[in-house]
Amino acid sequence: MGLIVFVSVFSLCPIGNTDAKITQTPSLVPKRGQTAQLTCRQTDGQTHDNMYWYQQQQGKGLQLIYYSITVDDKTEGDIKDGFTASRPQIEVFDLNITSVKIEHSAVYFCASSLDTVLQSPEILAGGGSPCKSCAPAP
Repeated sequence: MGLIVFVSVFSLCPIGNTDAKITQTPSLVPKRGQTAQLTCRQTDGQTHDNMYWYQQQQGKGLQLIYYSITVDDKTEGDIKDGFTASRPQIEVFDLNITSVKIEHSAVYFCASSLDTVLQSPEILAGGGSPCKSCAPAP
């Protein structure tokens, strides 16, 4: 029987006055055991120092996976297992699901902000990336 993991990536509308824009990896359908990469990129204008990756499973609220305040920086959030992240450039923040499992079925959101969320309400979020795995790895 095949395993189905659904990962969805969405970009949300900007809040506040910002020239930045977020683009994310579209829907993914990785196979169980594979590594799945989601890329978040800031485009069209001002880049924000702070970037975030969130997971939202069906019927649940957002959970922070990773955040970054600058290039080559990443800090784990609420979800500690099954993910890695990298920030190779100020405008790029990648999230990897290291070994896809059914528990990874979710919508993944990327966001950026000029300051930390505690300092400023101006935040720009992505629209979400659906990810689902519909077959076991060969």
